[in-house]
Amino acid sequence: MSAEEKLRRAATQAVDLVLTEDCAYLDALPDAVEIEVVTPLSAVGRALEEGTATELAKAVALFLSCAVPVAREMPADLAEAVAELRSGLREYRATRP
Repeated sequence: MSAEEKLRRAATQAVDLVLTEDCAYLDALPDAVEIEVVTPLSAVGRALEEGTATELAKAVALFLSCAVPVAREMPADLAEAVAELRSGLREYRATRP
């Protein structure tokens, strides 16, 4: 699996975890986490659907810059998804010329 595929997979997992149609997960998040992550995670979702790998990497970097300060308040599954996304972004950036 390429670094781009790993980044896309990790981004998809994070988006699918939080931005579901029933909003139950989102509603259960602590307010500070919800406030910080929803808008940038939506940008990740758009980049997954419509953007290039570079646009996705930029959206992920923005999301992570918002998510990391509230990571301690996140549920364990979201914190794990954020960690996977950080790892995927590092690997993707390492393969870029």
